[in-house]
Amino acid sequence: MKLLLLLFLLFILLYPFWVVHKQTLGFNEKIEKRPSDWPAEYEDIYYKTYDGILLKGWWIPAKSNKAVLLLHGNGGSRNGFHSGVFELGKIYHNRGFNVMLVDLRAHGESSGKRVYFGVKEHKDMLSWLNTVDPKGKYNWYLHGFSMGAATVLMMVESEPERFVKVVADAPWIDFEALVKQELWKRAHLPSFAYSYVKWIAETFFDQDFVFADNRDRCKKLCKKEILYIFESNDSLLSDYHYRLLKSICPSAEIKIFDGVAHVDAFKQHPDRYVQVLTEQRSL
Repeated sequence: MKLLLLLFLLFILLYPFWVVHKQTLGFNEKIEKRPSDWPAEYEDIYYKTYDGILLKGWWIPAKSNKAVLLLHGNGGSRNGFHSGVFELGKIYHNRGFNVMLVDLRAHGESSGKRVYFGVKEHKDMLSWLNTVDPKGKYNWYLHGFSMGAATVLMMVESEPERFVKVVADAPWIDFEALVKQELWKRAHLPSFAYSYVKWIAETFFDQDFVFADNRDRCKKLCKKEILYIFESNDSLLSDYHYRLLKSICPSAEIKIFDGVAHVDAFKQHPDRYVQVLTEQRSL
């Protein structure tokens, strides 16, 4: 009996370590599409981060001083199988934008093992932009999906005067609530396990759950030109997130696509999506 009790206690203590390990792993995949399919000329670009991660992407030039950085979400890549970010890049390019399409760390063909929910990713992108545009030649726009949306919010908070317009499609607002929800859905861990999971993630996996939260960030960015897009049938982000955003920032520009799943608005309704971007001067 004592042995069984000891094994049970070990399981209770160690199981959350395995959960954090699994849920912070990235997703590498072969890049199958190319901007030449649009067709457009492009350049393969690379960047090595401060911690030695090799990032890969494309620079698709245009004859203007407008440039957009497009960021996929967790589990995605510049292939855009989930969000359609690749096809969206073509639309931006056809509108005269220089387009930067990349694989975030631990995604696509970029190296790295773990996801950091925008905390390290936003630093990667800000530093990479400095090498792509060292003299500040371009007027930069940002457009991100899910974790990519959280990443662009962190970028504009860090350098608020650098970016002309930001589009955040399905960003979480309350990261703690999201983690508690996913701990139960994916691992059957109750909400009271959150503090222990947070400690494990921050102590052993170099995560920062406090910085990943967007509640204070969105309040701070309330006067910035940010277009928030949410999907009403989003199984990851309930309406709690955009209702919370509205309470934090009553003037926030929020567009909701009805009957659409997480980051699926552009793929399901491309014409309306482009119309919304055009009306909000984001495209």
